[in-house]
Amino acid sequence: MAKMYATNVGSVVVVDMAGKPVGIVTERDIVRFLAQEVDFKTPLGQVAKKSLITVSPEDSIISAAVKMIENNIRHMPVVEGGRVVGVISIRDVLRALLTAEAFP
Repeated sequence: MAKMYATNVGSVVVVDMAGKPVGIVTERDIVRFLAQEVDFKTPLGQVAKKSLITVSPEDSIISAAVKMIENNIRHMPVVEGGRVVGVISIRDVLRALLTAEAFP
């Protein structure tokens, strides 16, 4: 949590020993952990959401936006070849859509 705050990120993707994404922990999860009094020394792998929804670098911004809306999520790993190459946030999607609208 301290690292998320220090680096101003809203999510952390959890990967296995091979580097394959296996879960995600978000700001919303941190709030849930506080409410449920989860010990913050608990390894992320034990508390991360396992139903990982991802996009690929080839997916469109609209496709990412639709997945985010359908799944009520604000952060989504970008995965290529089984590895995380980035994380897209709802803010990133909004910026891209506004830029496309302003500069068609």
